[in-house]
Amino acid sequence: MHEDVQRYLDGELTGEELPDQLRAEAAAWEALLEDVRMTAVHGAPAWLEPRVLKAVEVASVPAWRRGFGWLMQPRTIRVAPAPAFAALAVLALAIALPWTGGLSGAPEDETVYVQLFLEAPAASSVAIAGDFNSWAPLELEDADGDGVWAARLAVNPGVYEYMFVLDGSRWVTDPHAERYSDDGFGNRNAVLAILPEGGRT
Repeated sequence: MHEDVQRYLDGELTGEELPDQLRAEAAAWEALLEDVRMTAVHGAPAWLEPRVLKAVEVASVPAWRRGFGWLMQPRTIRVAPAPAFAALAVLALAIALPWTGGLSGAPEDETVYVQLFLEAPAASSVAIAGDFNSWAPLELEDADGDGVWAARLAVNPGVYEYMFVLDGSRWVTDPHAERYSDDGFGNRNAVLAILPEGGRT
């Protein structure tokens, strides 16, 4: 195709600007293009619409329902006997361990005894209240009358906050505690951390 004919077909040249010897070639190309336009298939192919509708239908189904349908569809699964028995044994062990206390046989809850004391020679009574007894004051004893009040508590391993209660109304923080926590009311609770082996931090 001549360059000027291409420019004519592209609309860059008018028919008057086209040289006389190229007008016949340009007319032939125009006729060919018109035939193509007239015989071209208009619209989408007939097979496209069903595919689009099916894709839209699948997309509109929730993912959980598609997954459930996939799970419920019957399938043939071939499993070798030895690995299958090994997997069942591991599964049975995993289910049984929590009910038997694990491999070590150690009890899940271990009671630890903790000795707490407070020097309060002027007090007529001293009690202790904390997370370990739902903040219900438990009376301490001063067996020899020297003003040192003591209690032996049975608690499970964990972290507890507590305070002493003097004479039934005065709340006092343990001065011997290693840690403290703000109680939200302007006071500090003593913090007691009990280790599983019976240690105290």
